[in-house]
Amino acid sequence: MHIAINALLVSGAFSGVQQAIVQQLRALLDLDTTASFTVIVPRDTSIAAQLGTTRRPYRILHVPVSGHERLRRILWEQTCLPDVLAQAGVDLLYAPGYLMPLRWQGPSVVFIHDTIALAHPRLCRMSNAVNYRLLLPLSARRASLVAVPSRATAEDVVRDCRLPATRIRRVPLGVEIPPAPTAEQRAAACARLGVAEPFLLAVSTIEPKKNFAALIRWFDGWKQAGIPHRLVIAGQRGWGCDAVDRAWAQSPFRDEIHLPGYLPAAELPAVMAAADLLLMPSRYEGFGLPALEAMAVGTPVVVSDRGALPETVGNAGVVLPLDDARWLADIPALLRDDDRLAALRAAGHARAACMSWRQTAETLMEIFTEAVKNN
Repeated sequence: MHIAINALLVSGAFSGVQQAIVQQLRALLDLDTTASFTVIVPRDTSIAAQLGTTRRPYRILHVPVSGHERLRRILWEQTCLPDVLAQAGVDLLYAPGYLMPLRWQGPSVVFIHDTIALAHPRLCRMSNAVNYRLLLPLSARRASLVAVPSRATAEDVVRDCRLPATRIRRVPLGVEIPPAPTAEQRAAACARLGVAEPFLLAVSTIEPKKNFAALIRWFDGWKQAGIPHRLVIAGQRGWGCDAVDRAWAQSPFRDEIHLPGYLPAAELPAVMAAADLLLMPSRYEGFGLPALEAMAVGTPVVVSDRGALPETVGNAGVVLPLDDARWLADIPALLRDDDRLAALRAAGHARAACMSWRQTAETLMEIFTEAVKNN
């Protein structure tokens, strides 16, 4: 089986979706399988450097558009990619980044990470909302099968894309358990951030759906309650950062709030291990990969009750409603409860150990086989 993987979203500093695409690719290429793979990437993406050494060889197809040329990429994907796939003799197209070319007639699987553009368009950049509102339902209905990372997203796809549940397959994302960062590695990570322990951590692109403006306001309350911690919000600036900027400027504790920008994936384990808590007060998530990555290094996580976050952390994390009073009261109480923190570290590590990228890849291969067989 010749599988083409559309990795045109992979470029620049990685978001959570881009990270998930690369990790899926790497895991698929490490499987013991007779399938052959062609990876389709923008002309300026060095996918081999991102993937490193893999068990299986693969062909790289660079397309004549840059990863930064969003409109040109979308147009090329919809108009030219189907002909390229047909000429290459592809048996199945895998689109791990929401959308697929609607003209493609062969078997296909599309991975829909979330339906935020359809269900919560105000939490998206307007161009994203318009693009996905137009193409996402059509891609879902055009694909042979749709993969999703969570039951919550499966329900959203049924509702927002008007797709029968029988066409949807759940494929949880994964994590690799890294070697436990040493005290020296944690200290070095803190030095690079310019922050001293203890600190609380949030990791994500800074945009409205992440709810970081509220997090800063809650941090003001936590400091007034006497916690000694600093707050680190690590991630590249996305769209709609004004509310975060205002919350930071108005905070009486802004000198203890650090926004270091984007952190490469290689630096995250040590940073996460140094934090006392990983906080995800998101208004919506289709999975919540940072929570799983934090649990993998034994850092307790606190998440909102929105989207798939309760499903991702299960009983291994703290789930709070997006209620100011609860976040203001519960975080300081948790930080003072050493026994509960220890239990969360152990439970989180155990949960992460059960969710690997290899399992993700094996499930995807089963879905690919099903899509080809039933097409």
